[in-house]
Amino acid sequence: MRDVVNPITSSLEEYPMEELFKIKQKLINKNQKIYDFGVGDPSLPLWEPALEALKQSASESQGYPSIGGTKELKEACADYLLRRFCLKEDPSRLLVATKGSKEAIFHIALSLIGRNGKQTLAYPAPGYPVYKSSVLFAQGVPYPVPLTEENHYLMEPWNFPEKVVKDLAAIWVNYPHNPTGTTVNISYWEKLVEWCHTEDVVLLSDESYVDLYHILLDQEEVSASRIPLSPLVVSSDRVISFFSLSKRSGFTGLRTGFMAGDRRILEPHLKARANFGLSTPVCIQKAAAKAWLDDKHVALRREIFSERLDFAFEKLSQMKLLVEKPEVPFYLWLKIPESVSRNDIDFCLNLARDGVITTPGRWLGSKEEHFFRLSLTLSLEDMGEAFNILRKHVI
Repeated sequence: MRDVVNPITSSLEEYPMEELFKIKQKLINKNQKIYDFGVGDPSLPLWEPALEALKQSASESQGYPSIGGTKELKEACADYLLRRFCLKEDPSRLLVATKGSKEAIFHIALSLIGRNGKQTLAYPAPGYPVYKSSVLFAQGVPYPVPLTEENHYLMEPWNFPEKVVKDLAAIWVNYPHNPTGTTVNISYWEKLVEWCHTEDVVLLSDESYVDLYHILLDQEEVSASRIPLSPLVVSSDRVISFFSLSKRSGFTGLRTGFMAGDRRILEPHLKARANFGLSTPVCIQKAAAKAWLDDKHVALRREIFSERLDFAFEKLSQMKLLVEKPEVPFYLWLKIPESVSRNDIDFCLNLARDGVITTPGRWLGSKEEHFFRLSLTLSLEDMGEAFNILRKHVI
C-alpha cells in the first residue's frame, strides 16, 4: 500500500508533550492527585483588566481579523518595546502580530529555508521541540547544537564546522533559555549579531521568558545588569525576535504574541502568513493590547515566580538535584544523581506513576540522559507535597 501521507509527516515523532497528556489522563482516571510540572502553563488567573477587555470585545461584532494585527495591538506592542528595551520606532524594523509564539516559530522556517541557496537551520538542544519540526516541514536540514554544562549552555556558532556555516540559513537562540534558565549579557548579543552579519545568517531569537527574571523579594529594585535583553537592542539587520504573552501575562490558552525585526524579511513573510490562516480574533487582540501596555501585573507575577523559585531551590538543593539558583524563575534543569538513575525517561515515568509529572531532558532534545525539567507552575503548598514524593525517588 502506498503511503497515505508524505514521508515527513509519516516519520515525524510524536510531539513529546502529548505523551505527558496521556500519562495525566491515566492518573485522572484513577482519581489520583496530579502535580504537573511538565508543561509550562502557570497556575495563575488571567489579569482581570485583560479578561474584562476580552469579555467586552467578544460580545461585539467580530469579522475577519487582519493578518498583521490591529493598529491598537501593534501600537501597544511598539510601546512595550520602547518601555522594555528603549527601542524607538525604526523604519527598518517591522512588527507583526502572531497567534502566540509557537506558530510563529514554526512558520518562519518556511520563508527562510532556501534563502540564498542555504538549507540548514541550527537550534539549541535541549530546547523547544518546534525548532526541529519546523525545519523538517520546510524540507531543510536540521542542525541541533548541544548545549551543556561545559559550554555554559551558550550557543556559539563561531565554533561550528565551516561546512555548516556555509549552508546556514538561520540560527535559533533562546535566552533566557528553556529549560536551563541560562541568561546572556549585552556583550554576547553584540558578538552573536556581528557574527550573523559577517556570515549572512538570520538570527531568530525566542524571547518567551524575557520578562520573567528572578527578583530578590526584600529589595525594591533589580540591578539593570540582571535584566535580560533582546538582540534587537544591538540591531534589526537579519534579526527577528519573538515575543509572547503566555508566560508574561498568563495568556497560554489564548495564543497571542508578536514578532519584530528586519523589515526585509518580515514584509514578504507577512504575505506568506496570509495563506496560513493565522489571524488572531479581534477580542483576543483587544485583551493583548491591554496586557502589553501594563507592567505592574507582570511585576506581581515575577514576585510569585521568584517566591516559588526560592522555595524550590531550598528543597531541591537539599536533595542534591540543583546546585545553583537560575536567573529565571520558571524552569529548573535538574540533574539526576548517578546513584539513582542515568535514564531520564525511566526516572520521569516512575515519578509520573506517583502523580508527579516532569519532562525528561531527552524529550527536549538533550543528548545527555540524566537531566529532567521541572516548571514552577504550582503553588507552594502543592510543590511541597510533590517534593515529598520526589524525595522518595532520589534519597
